[in-house]
Formats: sequence, structure tokens, C-alpha cells
Amino acid sequence: MKINSIRLPKTATGYKSFHRIIDVSRKLFAEKGFLATSTNQIISEAKVAIGTFYIYFDDKRAVYDYLLNDYSKRIRKEIQTKVKDLPTRYEKEREGLRAFINFSLQDRLSYRIIWESMFVDRTLFIEYYSNFAEVYSKQLQIAVESGEVDKNIDLETLSFALMGISNFVGLQVVFKEKITDEEIDLIINNVMYFLQNGMFNMPLKK
Repeated sequence: MKINSIRLPKTATGYKSFHRIIDVSRKLFAEKGFLATSTNQIISEAKVAIGTFYIYFDDKRAVYDYLLNDYSKRIRKEIQTKVKDLPTRYEKEREGLRAFINFSLQDRLSYRIIWESMFVDRTLFIEYYSNFAEVYSKQLQIAVESGEVDKNIDLETLSFALMGISNFVGLQVVFKEKITDEEIDLIINNVMYFLQNGMFNMPLKK
């Protein structure tokens, strides 16, 4: 995602104002939605001057684009950091899911901000997940070549299916007010059992 309508600060004081705008916007977009949040509300709650806002952002859309792009980078980095040294695709899927769940628990507004892209600009929503699936497919291709993943499965479909599992299992966890590490382990174990063994006891009739 290219962002051409923001200008990063050059001083420590500037970064404080910049991130105050970002933090306030995240909260308002999550609570009210992008369309119901005005630039003036962001400026007022961030306690910055109007001129300060426009030093860094052309408009509230620029703030949202920054937030979405930042989430994309942070989530990918968190997952890549956790799985990069693991030897098998099974272990990478397991720890990648755990990394995503932990990220979602630590930043419970992430779902709202990311899915708000459907209302900001549908193209953003499509681009966000399509780009993720493209990278995912390339990683899965390596597992196909090593014999870990069935070569008969379409990798784009598999990527979206695995992302869907992560997204909604993440919601399963986030919906709970309190959850222990042991409960998260049990959920992850169930997902991995399903991925390894499937859900049907008998073969489907052709």
C-alpha cells in the first residue's frame, strides 16, 4: 500500500504530536467508524493545533491509510519473527496462529480498524487480504515442494482458508473477557488437529 499523503515528523516533539494524532484516530475510528469521525474531532481530542495536523496529514483518510498500513506491517513482522527459524510448515502454522492471537489480544482495536477498510474504500479491504494471501501462497509453495503440503490444493484458496481460520479463531479468543494461556493452547491444539486430520470421520462420496 502506497501512502503519499503523509509526512513523517523530523523531531522528537513532532513524533509526540504525530503519534498522539494516530492514537486518538485509532480510538475514534474503532468507536465511531471512519465516516462518523471528523478531522476536527481528531484534532480536538489529540489536543494539537489545526496546522500541526496538516503538517503531517492531508486529511483523515491519510491517517486511516497510515493505520492500516502500519497494522499490515506489524502483524506480518510479528508472525515472521516467530516462525522464521522453525523447520516445518506445521510448526510455522502453529506458531503463526499463536503470534496472531497474541497480537490481537494485545491490540483489541486491530480488528475494528482493519475491517473498517470495507467502509473506507472496498479496494483497501481487498488489497489488504489479497496481498497477504499472495505472500502466504509463496510460503506454502515451499512446503509443497518439500512434500509437507498436498500439491493438489490450490494455494490461493488454501491461503484464504488459513487466513479465515486465523481471523475467526482470533475473534473467538478476543470475544472472551478473560482467557488463560492454557485455554489458548487448547484452542490452537484443536485448530492444528483439524489441519492435520480434517473434520470428517469417513471419506466423502464422489
